[in-house]
Amino acid sequence: MTSEEIVEKVKEDLADLIQNTDLPQGDAVIFVAPDSLESVAKFLKNDADLKFDYLSDVRGVDYLLEEREPRFEAVYQLYSIDNQHSIRLRVGIEEDNPSVPTVSNLWKGALYPEQELFDMFGINVEGHPTMERLIMPKDWEGFPLRKDYPLTTETVAFSHNRDFKSELVKSKPPTR
Repeated sequence: MTSEEIVEKVKEDLADLIQNTDLPQGDAVIFVAPDSLESVAKFLKNDADLKFDYLSDVRGVDYLLEEREPRFEAVYQLYSIDNQHSIRLRVGIEEDNPSVPTVSNLWKGALYPEQELFDMFGINVEGHPTMERLIMPKDWEGFPLRKDYPLTTETVAFSHNRDFKSELVKSKPPTR
């Protein structure tokens, strides 16, 4: 099945759940609202012609610096092993109370990427069995991949600034 045929089939069968479609560089892309994600995902996995049985990636996007709404997006990349075709689901997420339903009940491979979506972007994944920080410490404040996350720097001790962090430099052998 070609990308064009996939998009047409999804538009035909789920017209009321699809916000938009696209074919950038020939890839099938559909845009859905968070409340439609679960229904669309079930259809894509269970439809006999599509059989998207492999979730290859889940990622988040923050469009803070671009003038567009919604600010956040969750992107799901699906692949059919039997049919050797793929599709990308793009779910627009509002800035106030950002959340999407889990797809881990359909694809177990979504468990860790959905936790990362929460940990890095602060997007709550409703229905996820272990919605907690995965990468950052449990008591970490903020979400590092958001564009408004404050960047900090730390001076590193080198041979040219030995006096900085002197307690660290003392334990190291002298340099030339």
